[in-house]
Amino acid sequence: MKRRKYPHVDILILNFNGKSLLKRCLESVEKTDYPDFEIFVVDNGSTDGSIEFIREHYPLIKLVEMGRNIGLAAAYNQVINSLVSEFVALLNNDVEVDKNWLKHLMDVLVEANDNTMVATCKIKFLHDKRRINSAGGSCDIYGVGWNRGNGELDNGQYDKIDEPFYSTGTVMVIRRSLWEKVGGFDERYLMYGEDLDWCWRARLLGYNINYVPQSIVYHEWQASRKFVPIVYLLERNWFCTLLKNYSLKTLIFILPKYLMIKTLKFMWLFLRGKRNEKLAIPKAFIWNIVNLRESLKRRKKVQSARKVPDQEIQKRMLKKSFEISLWLGTEKHPILRKY
Repeated sequence: MKRRKYPHVDILILNFNGKSLLKRCLESVEKTDYPDFEIFVVDNGSTDGSIEFIREHYPLIKLVEMGRNIGLAAAYNQVINSLVSEFVALLNNDVEVDKNWLKHLMDVLVEANDNTMVATCKIKFLHDKRRINSAGGSCDIYGVGWNRGNGELDNGQYDKIDEPFYSTGTVMVIRRSLWEKVGGFDERYLMYGEDLDWCWRARLLGYNINYVPQSIVYHEWQASRKFVPIVYLLERNWFCTLLKNYSLKTLIFILPKYLMIKTLKFMWLFLRGKRNEKLAIPKAFIWNIVNLRESLKRRKKVQSARKVPDQEIQKRMLKKSFEISLWLGTEKHPILRKY
């Protein structure tokens, strides 16, 4: 039996004031059972001693210092564009990886056809390893994304290799040749929703995303995002993604229903949301109005390059509103789960 030759992989771990998370993460990644990889910590201007900690305890890990917090999207873009390796793995700093996580992902990517360019894994909660945090990302036709299987007991229901709509940014392995074709993350997003937008653009070019359940990573969910206005960032970035990636015909059909759903959500958040959530939706719309010219510029580029019609894209989307399903009680929002 011929032994498989595994290609080199650059592993990028983004960090911002995550010193308390780094030991667990880096120790597990260093134990990865894979013949050829290099670890980079991309530091986004940490002030908590993260840089000194890495230099003292992990001298063999390459440290890339941004100098200030330029956001997840911009930091990854800068570093990925400077690399020459064909495969790049992105990891959150709040994860612990199984030793075979990378080999399982690369088994699929090495054997895959030319259309499969991205792979992600089964992600479980670090503090409740019986439960799933993500089995890839799902999306509805209104551009709302969520972690598939979030909070479910792992009873083998996601144990087959399949194709989710997108790869969550917690763990994703990308071919750089695809990265160059799709372009990088939208740097205006800062964080949240950049993974969905990027995978959607990859799909518009005809590329696939694979979920590989044999690859397992454990996630301390939202440990590094405690003071981030999550609802605002998600709402503004989801809307921007719709504006860029849907055809004009689909936008005209979708927008009236979308605006109705968001009006209802705004009323609910205003009455029952946390203080920083009450005006998240109007602020998100204002941001999109202010940034409309740049979004239209990017939209023109996306639409001129697209090879796949919206009808094909929507085959892998939930055909109804995920948010309406939440209100009706047929779905449970993962943010409400305490893990």
